[in-house]
Formats: sequence, C-alpha cells, structure tokens
Amino acid sequence: MDNISYRDEAMASAGVPYDNINWYDVEGQPFGAATGFNVIVFNDANNIIDIEGPVAIGGSFYSPRGLSVGFAGRGNKAVSFSPDLVRFLVGGNVAMTGPLVVIGHVVAGGGFRAANGSTYLIGKDGTNNQIQELKVLYQAKGGSKYWTPSDKGEYYIIPSYDVPRYIPASRIDADVTTFFHDARESITYYKKCFENLTPNGVVVDNNYEWILRGNNPVQNLFLIDVRPNGLINKGIRAEVPEGSKVIVRLRTGANAHLQYGLYGERSKANQTLYIFEDATNIYMEKSSDIWGSILAPQAMFHAHPTGGHVSGNAALGAFAVNANSGFEFHYFPFVGGVACYAVSPTPIEPVPVEPIPVSPTPVEPAPVEPIPVEPTPVIPVPEVPQVCPECPTQEPCPIPLPCPVQEPCPTPLPCPVPEPCPIPLPCPSCPTPEPCPIPLPCPSCPTPEPCPTCPTCPTPEPCPVCPTCPTCPTPEACPVCPTCPTPEPCPVCPTCPTPEPCPVCPVCPEPEPCPVCEECKIQSGVIMGCVWGCHCDCSHDWEVKLYERCNGIDTLVGCVEINDYGEFKFTVPFEGFYILRVRLANTCYKTFCCKPIITFCNVGVECFMIE
Repeated sequence: MDNISYRDEAMASAGVPYDNINWYDVEGQPFGAATGFNVIVFNDANNIIDIEGPVAIGGSFYSPRGLSVGFAGRGNKAVSFSPDLVRFLVGGNVAMTGPLVVIGHVVAGGGFRAANGSTYLIGKDGTNNQIQELKVLYQAKGGSKYWTPSDKGEYYIIPSYDVPRYIPASRIDADVTTFFHDARESITYYKKCFENLTPNGVVVDNNYEWILRGNNPVQNLFLIDVRPNGLINKGIRAEVPEGSKVIVRLRTGANAHLQYGLYGERSKANQTLYIFEDATNIYMEKSSDIWGSILAPQAMFHAHPTGGHVSGNAALGAFAVNANSGFEFHYFPFVGGVACYAVSPTPIEPVPVEPIPVSPTPVEPAPVEPIPVEPTPVIPVPEVPQVCPECPTQEPCPIPLPCPVQEPCPTPLPCPVPEPCPIPLPCPSCPTPEPCPIPLPCPSCPTPEPCPTCPTCPTPEPCPVCPTCPTCPTPEACPVCPTCPTPEPCPVCPTCPTPEPCPVCPVCPEPEPCPVCEECKIQSGVIMGCVWGCHCDCSHDWEVKLYERCNGIDTLVGCVEINDYGEFKFTVPFEGFYILRVRLANTCYKTFCCKPIITFCNVGVECFMIE
C-alpha cells in the first residue's frame, strides 16, 4: 500500500468521537489513539494557520489570525465528513481573532472565543433528528433564538454568525484532562522503549546528508548523535527495503537546531519516525520540509518565522511560531506495526526467576546483581527460537549462571544512651509590690442657689353686663299657593318615511398575481462587497487586497483603494483558497477602535477567509 492511498483511508476516520473521548493504546502504534490526529500538543500552542488533519491541544490555543482544520491543499483529498468525529480538541481555552473553519466537531474544556465567521462542517448520520441534536450540542449563551444548523445536502454547517459556538467538554461529560494525561504517558513509554533498542542500521555521513542504510524488511533503527551543539544541518535519506519502517533516534542535547531544508522523502513519509531523545527545545532555523512523524512529547517546537511543514503525526510538548508564519501540518499518519516491548505503558514489575536468555553469548554476572539484558531490535522474542537466514542451525541457549548469594545485612549498632536533661535554675524572687497611693479627698459640692419667688397673678377683671335684648318682630302670614294649569296633550309623532334601498356594491376585480421573484444566486468566481466606514466614526482610506493561498504561499490577486466607504469587486477562479485583507492606508492614523465595517453581497469561491 503506497503512502497516498493509506493517507486517504486514514482521513476517513481521523479524529475521536465526541461521545467517547477516551485514550486507548494500539498495538505496535507509538501514537496510539493520537494517530487520528495530525498533531497532538500536551501544553499550549499558538498561531497555526492550517492543519490538514485533526488537532488535539492539551493546554490553550491563541492566535491573532484564523485557522482551517481538515482541508488538504489543492489536488489532495480533504478529511471526510463525519457526524460524530472531533477534529479540533482543546483541553484549555481558545482565543482567536480570526475565524475557525473545521471539517468536524469542535470541543474545548475551557473558554472559547473566535470570530463570527467560524464554520464547522458536520456529516450526516441519516437520522431525522440530527439537526435538533446539533442545536443542543452547539447551543450558546446569548445566541439568537432563530439560530439553526444549515443543510447543505451532503453535510450540515454549524455557523457562528451571532456568537462563538463550540461543544463544552462538560456538556458531553468528556474528561479531557485524563485523555491528555493518558496520551502523554503512553507516547512517552514508547519513546523510552525505542531509546532502549539497539540500532540495527548504519548511518553514512557525507558533506550534505546522512544516508541511513538497513536491510531489515520490517524495521530499521538508526542513531544520529550531534551532541553537544545539536546541529542537524544535513538532509536525511533512507536506503531500506520497500515497506520497511525507518526509526531515527536523534541525540542533540537540550537544544536541537534544524538547519537544512529537507528531511526524509515523501514516498516514505508514513513509514518514517523521528525521535528526539533529549531535546527540550526544537528550533526550526531554516524553513524545512519534514517528511515523517515526530515523537517529542517533552520538547517545545519552535517553527520557522516564514513557513515550513511537518508531513506526518507529531507529538509535542508545546508549539510556538511567529504570528505571520505560514507553517503547516500535513496529514501522513505513521503506519505503526513497530516491534517494541509491550503496548501497555504500565511498568513491568521484576519477577524473581531465572532470566530468559536472548543471545547465544553467555551473560556474565555482576558483583551484586545480574546485568540487565539489552533487548534486540526485533521484539517480542518468539516462544520458539527462529533460525536466522544466515545461520544454518540454531545453537542451544546457554544455562544462565546462578545469582550470587546476597550478603546479610550488618547488625545495627545500639542506640546511644540519651544525655540527662539539665537541671533548671531556680526562678528569681518576685519583687515586693509598691503600696497603692492614698487617694486625695473629694472636693465639696457648691451650695445650690435658692429658687426665685414666683410672681403674684393679677386679679381678673369682671365680665361686662349684656345689654337688654330687643323685642322680636311679629312674623308675616304665608301667601296662598296658586292653582296649577291643566297640561297640554303631547303632540303626535310624524310617520317616518320609507327608507330607500341600499345601492348594490360593485363586484371587485380579480387581483393580478404578483410577479415571481427570481432566486438570488451567488455568482461564481466573484467576491464583491462594501466597506461602510470605520467603527471609530472617522473617515479613513482603506486598502482592500485579495490573496490566493497555495501550498502555504499567499499571492496577491488584486487591490482596491477606498476613501472612507465604497464597493470592491474581484473576479477570480472558483476553485481556490482566497484571503481578503482590509487594512488602513499607511497615511491614516490608527487607533484601538479603528475596525472596518464590511458587508458582502457575493462570495462565489470554494474557500474564503477574512483577515
């Protein structure tokens, strides 16, 4: 199976199901469940712009730009649509200024922030209630009540036009902390396992490359030691049997310096594994193409400021790159099937039995304990000895020498007699207290002044005598009431006239049918929109530039200069990945609030992103 067909098959199942985010080991596979991820980082990562396969980050991810996951380069096959696979898994926080575009689900254990243009493409499972399940998975606080996934025929789209959306790990009961902890233990176990194997291939060193030569049809192990300066300044090329695994142990010291443009070969990318044994920092000091997988769970990878790529799996302690770099990860998963001790990372407890010989050479005993037998390159050891192609017969295994008798422990010395505690000195006598002072006599209270004598009230004057009341007048007699007149009869009401009949309403004419509106269609190959000004309410000059990205390189397609506000339009081929960048002109003064207000009326290309 060539590496291209294997790569396409692996893309179909890349990732981990959102309802079963648990680590599991895979026999003969150093990356275990992480073989489904293009890269797994156990701490923080930042500024990655493009990953062909899924990504898992145990810490947090930060970027002032956007990120696309699952989209292969032009001419290559992207990862398949899936209804349940997680292609972007983060244990901590996600903080992005640009949009996040993923073919698959997005799960985070901490906070989440990305641009409103973020979009996730989810495959269909054939059920009638899948849209409702997706609405529950991606519900977000403060989101519109009208938000819903969009049906695109072959897949659904999860849009983030109102608020950032993702699946919190707590919502699906995913223990992402344990997942990354178990992953690190398992991958570290395999790394130590390879470091204990004896190389079975030779390294030919010339002026410009290391040639790795081995004849094992299954697995060839090589050692390149560049200590103490850690300079990896030559190419690496393997001459091994077709289909054989190439495992390269790199001893560099604390800092590894990648100073060459090409490592490995595309045809052997999914069969090549680079193990950084002792590096804690890996510096890509020249934009390099690395064909093969990287096993460095203890190291921080510093990518080149302008670009480069790793084509394979990568297990890293941390990842950092310049915010303007075009560095990428390409998905060529390692095939596995390596021969190393056991699958489980649990250390094997020593058993007090005779050692099993693995070599026809007798093992000499050490003074106190037997010498540990170093494993052969191809392990596990078969129960029935196999005959090597070069050897006509199998020599019998030698009888191991008995372990030396361990000397008895020396008799412990008696404990020393403790010295007696010193006799404490007598406490000094307390001083005689001084007598309290005699208090002074209280002063005499002053004699109160006598109350003043109340004045005598004056004698009240007598009331005046009322005058003689006048004689009341005789009342007049009441007048006689007049007789009431006879009332006149009421007038007869006139007869009401006969009402005229109501006029007949005219028949309303039939309304003319409304004209059928033509369906609004997106015009292919046209990117058109408007800049409406700036959030700071000031007038600026804008530069609207359109770039086409191919193999990590951005090529300028066109540029439009706009004064304050105006329209822009670009005509390009539909197939392509385009990036629109709107920036203030160099002559304009920029403040923190300066952000363009943009609307689009037509985006007719296959892949599009705004920066």
